[in-house]
Amino acid sequence: MVGIIKLMEFSKEISLLADIVNYSVKGITGALGKGAGVTKKMHPVYFHIDDNSTVDDLVKILSGTKLLEEGDIVVFPSKLIAILEGRFVYGLTIENYSRCISDLDFARKLLKAHGDDPISNKDMIGLDKINPEKEIGVRYSKDPNLSAYNIADGIRKNTGLKIDVVITDSDSGGKKGINLIGCPTIVATPIGATGGLRLFYCMRVAVAAEMIRNNMENIPAIIVKPYQASRIRKNVGELRYNGFLDGKKEADLKIKKRK
Repeated sequence: MVGIIKLMEFSKEISLLADIVNYSVKGITGALGKGAGVTKKMHPVYFHIDDNSTVDDLVKILSGTKLLEEGDIVVFPSKLIAILEGRFVYGLTIENYSRCISDLDFARKLLKAHGDDPISNKDMIGLDKINPEKEIGVRYSKDPNLSAYNIADGIRKNTGLKIDVVITDSDSGGKKGINLIGCPTIVATPIGATGGLRLFYCMRVAVAAEMIRNNMENIPAIIVKPYQASRIRKNVGELRYNGFLDGKKEADLKIKKRK
């Protein structure tokens, strides 16, 4: 009997992958208009951002839309937030791009960035071309969790509403997810978020937002409208911790030991 029970026990890795797939699929159903819970409804938001725009401009635009409600979740692409924060790098071309995203020493020697802030390993993973002709690229926000908090806090100050913010990368996978946040991801990778969402819920809204962006052009933000009961969450809009999302700090990835 003991032997049969042991055969039925799944490894921690399989259990984790099952949860990631489960929450990601729920994100897909939300994007398809069949959502429930946290991803009950999705609302794409259109607005114009120019070369001189800042995060403060983004906060003002969203605060003035009258679309937000208490407990909403706003999902942004990491590239947008990085551009608004001026996280530009110079020297990135179509020809050297492949090596820059795979060779950290090469990227550090070749690329120039503002201030005393060398290219990090995560920067290398997230490098993106925005104007190859002018050799301009962009890297991730230095502290995505803080970036998410600053947006949520700005909206709270303007509107009195507590919302959560999630910042996502449009790429995903086993290796990339592990290198960025400590676990595999599907469809999209959440890299920063405020404190009102479990990591699995961050994955869920990231997938839902990415699916919508893939079917509609020029969508800089997705407002996720949770079911009423899912709006009542602890730590909504609060600073999670500094840095990137980190599986080692997340309760969802702490597998309980079997008794």
